[in-house]
Amino acid sequence: MATLQKIRNKAGFLIAVIGIALLAFILGDLLTSGSTLFRKSQDKVFEVNGKVISTEEYFTRVTEWENFQKMMSGESSLDENASLQIKELVYQQMVRECILDDQAKKLGLTVSKEEINDLVHGENISPLLQQLPLFVDPKTGIYDREALTNFFTAINTPTASLQPEEKALVQQYKSMWLFIENLIKYQRLEEKYRTLLASAVMVNDMEAKTSFDLSQQNADLTYVVQNYYTIPDTLVTVEDSEIRAFYEKHKKNFKLNTPIAKITYFIREIAPSDEDFAEVEAQAMEAAKKLAESTNPSAVVADYSETPYHDVYLAANVLTESQRSFVSSANIGDMYGPVREGNSFQIYKLIDKIVAPDSVRLRMIVVPTAGAGEQDSLVRHFVDSVFTVIKGGKPFAQVANELNPQSNGGDAGWVREIDIASVGNDFVQTVFSMQVGEVRKISVPGQSIIVQVEEKTKPVTKYKLAVINMPVVVSERTSNNVDNELNQFLSLPDVGKKFTELAKQKGYAVVPNYTISSTDFSIAQIPGSRQVIQWAFNEKEKGAVKKFDLTNLRIVARLDNVIPAGTAPLSEVATVIRSQLVREKKAEKIITELKSKNLSSLADYAEEMNTQPDTVRFVNFNTRNIAGLGFEPVLNAYSAFAPLHKLMGPAKGNMGVFVVNVDNRTQGTETYDPKIQKNSMQSEITYRLQMQSMEVLKDKLEVKDNRYRFY
Repeated sequence: MATLQKIRNKAGFLIAVIGIALLAFILGDLLTSGSTLFRKSQDKVFEVNGKVISTEEYFTRVTEWENFQKMMSGESSLDENASLQIKELVYQQMVRECILDDQAKKLGLTVSKEEINDLVHGENISPLLQQLPLFVDPKTGIYDREALTNFFTAINTPTASLQPEEKALVQQYKSMWLFIENLIKYQRLEEKYRTLLASAVMVNDMEAKTSFDLSQQNADLTYVVQNYYTIPDTLVTVEDSEIRAFYEKHKKNFKLNTPIAKITYFIREIAPSDEDFAEVEAQAMEAAKKLAESTNPSAVVADYSETPYHDVYLAANVLTESQRSFVSSANIGDMYGPVREGNSFQIYKLIDKIVAPDSVRLRMIVVPTAGAGEQDSLVRHFVDSVFTVIKGGKPFAQVANELNPQSNGGDAGWVREIDIASVGNDFVQTVFSMQVGEVRKISVPGQSIIVQVEEKTKPVTKYKLAVINMPVVVSERTSNNVDNELNQFLSLPDVGKKFTELAKQKGYAVVPNYTISSTDFSIAQIPGSRQVIQWAFNEKEKGAVKKFDLTNLRIVARLDNVIPAGTAPLSEVATVIRSQLVREKKAEKIITELKSKNLSSLADYAEEMNTQPDTVRFVNFNTRNIAGLGFEPVLNAYSAFAPLHKLMGPAKGNMGVFVVNVDNRTQGTETYDPKIQKNSMQSEITYRLQMQSMEVLKDKLEVKDNRYRFY
């Protein structure tokens, strides 16, 4: 009873403690959940019409593309540039898919399974399949339906009896097919959508006839032009108010689809120091001494050289300039070096020289050997049988093609000793000692080779060189010294505010106010510099300074400004607007002054402009690019509509002010065909829609690209 009473007395306290514990638990759960929700709200690689694509979705597709690229190229890895290009390609593809899904839903467009089946197996094979190397005959470069059939046979193979590696390969092929099928589907859906758009724009009879007539009317023009650059900018005045008025009127022309940033930066290259060179030079002196004394050059080369020793003879034309200079006067056993060449030390020793053919042309039949036991005996018996058949008079090429129809008669082409050095020294010596037409069996590790020498080049002097190549690399000490130097710079007071001034004092070459886009792969094409771009768009503080470690250099950058996507601020486009207004005012000034002179001939205008008359021929209203002038619509208009032999202008053009005389017009001899003309114009409209429709839809559906937050 006493115990119960104590509990009752402390009940309020216990309730409070339990309440606090429960509250803490609930708040903790809410905070954890809130954190998760926050992270989820931030996990937006990009958005299309409110649809969010997460990092998982995006990078899963990136991985699919990378695996696809590796399989198509046969490469096991991709370099940084290829990976960045794939990331961009995946982004563009996924955005297109989202846009097409949105538009297809509104319009009722679909791609059925039957359509996909027809695009894969029917008469209307998808253009995508016809372009994939996987389904193209390597000999003809033409789509091979049998290759596709074999591919499906492979991916539909029952996996129960397969080895783990084979199962993994089948699964990889299945995943790749799903990837390809998705591309086929959206390619077809986009084709339908574009066809629908193109069909909504028709070419009428009058439009077709007018366009044809204008294309048939060609004019020869004589003109003079006063280029805008002949007038100093100081002779015209552009007020800030004019720039602002132009900006307000043409704001839609200054849209930024992606954010841009301004950075100021410098590069500090990391090169080998004098100490690094001295260290390698000392090792090179030691290597040269050992090579001079050694009767086994391969061992010394293996100990010191970046490149391995090749026990082969080389003609002078494959040697480097310094090697050719050395062997031209050297005796066997002579040494060269160590000599510094660029960032390496070179040492040569002439081991031997002979006069022999530089190259031989071979045919080969290569048979892998089992390695030991009964199977190895069977392989030897097979090789002996084949060899006997060839020695019996059957053409080598015929035998090779019977064994492997894809072998091209066993033709291995022309080879030098260095080309086949990896097969083994015995193989090299045997091949280059054989007579033309001779056939031999040669055993090398893992293979039995039947070889025939078809041709030989004329004998030349060939040299056997021991080459020790000792590159000088940046030591850890040198790299640390550079990093310490830059870290001291970063610690300077007001380094963010006085970045340019302080960097120049230290002797760094500063690149000021450099503009980057969030979608740029790199800065100034510097490999590995994408990390600077990602930092710039994620950094919150203007004036922040950071050092970036790249393979052989460091970048130190300051963030000057970040401008979000949307309409570019006036400050960013004022210079461009000013240049345009300056050009327009120059045109006004030139035209006003020329008109005041009351000139009556091209010669008078040429004298006033301090230039010479020039001519262009066969210009019509539809000419896009006029020879020597480029795009000048004012001349197109004069060619079609100006009276003959009458001075026209002065008129404002793109490059300057023109005065023009139409000397002659000729009529084309083509016959008008309404159907052909309309089809041609319709094709051009379709092409423009294909090029422009997606960009318009990206704007309408408010595509938001946030990839810079993640890579």
